[in-house]
Amino acid sequence: MNSSKNVTISDIARAAGVSKTTVSRYLNGKFSMMSPETRSRIETVIRMTNYQPNSLAQSLRGHRSMQIGIVISDLVSPFCAAMIRGMGQPLLEAGFIPLIVDSKEDPALEARLIQTLMSRKVDGLIVNTSSYVNPDLIRIACEGVPVVLCDRYISDYRFAFVGSVHRSPITRLVAHLKEEGFGKIGFFTQEYRGNSTRFIRRDAFARALAEHYPGDDSEELTFVLDLTDQSGTIRCVEKLLASCPGGVPAIIAVNSATTMHLLGAIRAMGLTMPRDIGLCGPDDWGWDQQYSMSPLNYPGITSFTVHPAEIGALAAETLLNMIREPDREKRDILLPSELLIRDSTRLRASREEEA
Repeated sequence: MNSSKNVTISDIARAAGVSKTTVSRYLNGKFSMMSPETRSRIETVIRMTNYQPNSLAQSLRGHRSMQIGIVISDLVSPFCAAMIRGMGQPLLEAGFIPLIVDSKEDPALEARLIQTLMSRKVDGLIVNTSSYVNPDLIRIACEGVPVVLCDRYISDYRFAFVGSVHRSPITRLVAHLKEEGFGKIGFFTQEYRGNSTRFIRRDAFARALAEHYPGDDSEELTFVLDLTDQSGTIRCVEKLLASCPGGVPAIIAVNSATTMHLLGAIRAMGLTMPRDIGLCGPDDWGWDQQYSMSPLNYPGITSFTVHPAEIGALAAETLLNMIREPDREKRDILLPSELLIRDSTRLRASREEEA
């Protein structure tokens, strides 16, 4: 057998030396009902024959549409694009077609899009939500629809969740900046109160500031930006500089988009890093894994790693497991993060060179 054109379940069963029922269990993800050796043997035969299950027949037998709804908060974001890339392969390999919609960070639009996906009888949802408060999605989950949250939490309900560790990297950044001798730290963010990722990172900043910079007010040192308004950002940076006379302040950006926006503002102001100001934040675009960032001089910015493609893949796999095992326990999967110290915050080394 060297083509999938005429390969049937019976052919797979015969080549693997198992029953058609066992092959069917394999195709439906019921691996607990077979030995690892049997699973490996079936997997090898399927791979060698390039067998593709008949999705229509599967959907008729299992009353499934073989479609998965994917709700993204901002489709143009490199972070979201990388997550979608990670989701694709596991879903397609399992015979599911992803239906991707963009809420554009609008909770009302997100609710309408989810209803549209539900009208298409999707078998489950992966949601990168635009709002921390989402009663509509809670209602859908209570009706038995498998839902996995990706990167952002929703309050008041226990969803399966896949994302990154947010608190400890911010805590480590504040400690690092203190050790380097920065006089003040500002947290620069987009609106964060309805976004769980931004909220958690900002809360971690406030707690770490109280520990390492006692007496500094985290409210005064939190700057909420409009990323379309560079002049407004420059005024915020000037305010941070004025709060640190005789010293050097540093900025922690809430995400990569904010980091790049701030980098443009710092250059426009003629400031030098780290002599005049420090800059750091998460690398949540995942570009280090796929592309060279050198045209944007991004390797010089201290950051901590977030892995959006891995988050997407794990979210897809989690949802597939929930579809196969509806009573599966919901849990959080949090990917670890690595702190990468670069020149933008190496203040001590910069002073030693000047001396």
